[in-house]
Amino acid sequence: MDDTLRVFKAVANARRLDMIRLLAEKGKLSLQEVAFLMDIPEATACRNLKILENAGIVKSTIIRAIAQYWLDSDMTELPNGMVVGIVLNGRTDT
Repeated sequence: MDDTLRVFKAVANARRLDMIRLLAEKGKLSLQEVAFLMDIPEATACRNLKILENAGIVKSTIIRAIAQYWLDSDMTELPNGMVVGIVLNGRTDT
């Protein structure tokens, strides 16, 4: 699948848009923290974070058996970064 199409599919969901905004505001968060802050089950958070990760919007690592997620700083590159810029602040000046 084309990278740009993957990004558009990933952000075509209100919950994932909220996750992008949450990670932009809070920085690196564990799966459990995302689930708690969004008041959703961990399985739902995990599934949606994986979609964002597969689209290249989010990166992750596992530290002491705890998954940590954060926004990929490379998403400032066009054209995909433009989509994330719109999500975060309604502008395209990435």
